[in-house]
Amino acid sequence: MDTSVQWREWSLEGLKVTQLKFDYQIHVHMWTRERDLAVIFEAPVTLLTAGGEACECYYAKSATLCPLLSLLFQEVSAFHASSEGECRLEFEDGTELVCGPDEQYEAWQSHGSGNLVNASLLCGPAGGAPWGVA
Repeated sequence: MDTSVQWREWSLEGLKVTQLKFDYQIHVHMWTRERDLAVIFEAPVTLLTAGGEACECYYAKSATLCPLLSLLFQEVSAFHASSEGECRLEFEDGTELVCGPDEQYEAWQSHGSGNLVNASLLCGPAGGAPWGVA
């Protein structure tokens, strides 16, 4: 049985963050007429800057959300999801937004359209492959 971590990747070339929304979740939306991807975080996310700085952001602690504002209108390059329930949203400037699974709750979900429809995923409690059993 193969227990190595598997990753799936979707190119987001040509997309930029067009909407950030904070409520009891963190919504990051990227779209064009041809395709879109929305990633919704319900667990803490880590913002990793191109310079190596890390900042933990969580909707329940509104003061931690300020660094995420710098993502608005930024070009994105790729979305990655792992078989352990981690996701990464990569930006053209080297910045990354990373979220891992939560032990009790759904940590994140993504919804895509166009050629990103197969990037519609759900990270269930305690992680695991968000794309289901392969």
